[in-house]
Amino acid sequence: MEQPRLFEFRMGDRSPDKLVVAEANRDAAKLLTDWRAWPHGALALSGPSGSGKTHLALAWALEVNARRISALANAEDAASIFRESDGRLLIDDADAERDEGMLWRVLDLARSQGGALLLVGSQPPSAWRVETPDLRSRLASLPVAKLGEPDEVLMDVVLRRVCREQFIQLSDDAAKYLVRRLPRTFAAAQAWAAALDEELVRGARPVTTAIAKRALEKMQARWVGGDG
Repeated sequence: MEQPRLFEFRMGDRSPDKLVVAEANRDAAKLLTDWRAWPHGALALSGPSGSGKTHLALAWALEVNARRISALANAEDAASIFRESDGRLLIDDADAERDEGMLWRVLDLARSQGGALLLVGSQPPSAWRVETPDLRSRLASLPVAKLGEPDEVLMDVVLRRVCREQFIQLSDDAAKYLVRRLPRTFAAAQAWAAALDEELVRGARPVTTAIAKRALEKMQARWVGGDG
């Protein structure tokens, strides 16, 4: 079945060549594609580190012409940008330090005037530490698009991405070897990449199965030793 056009474009050197819609992110992709149907004009996007939350969110923002604003923006500036962008806003890292007055204001605007407000964080909003009771209640009621851990297809993409971020190429044989042996988590892919960075002899292109195996063994030894 043809995947949504929303995610079929290049996102730069730090992303996969194409954002792949796979088991781990299919439900989230569907919810982002159906942004006009978000209850009260807002949606939260959550997932583990490295799961592609920001990539998906930026893809959505580019597709619908949404404006990205800081979680620390003040309420008046945010309200002005909300109106200028027809209510289409993206706030990344919304579960970190934020202006609660601003967040309450844009949620209220999306609810009362209609809009499409996307809040991105590692945890769903119900788990965020929020001081303002009314804001806490509104956040807890938001629908959430959750990104899961990668399946085999997405794990291959993630491994190639983390290698590309180090300006190296992962051979097809090495990628297949790793996909069969690494735990299917984004944390494992990142831990392997850290071990690879120490193991890699600069100038070795591409990463062979032997190099990938040594990095994997180093990563596993650390995890067994309690450092992972």
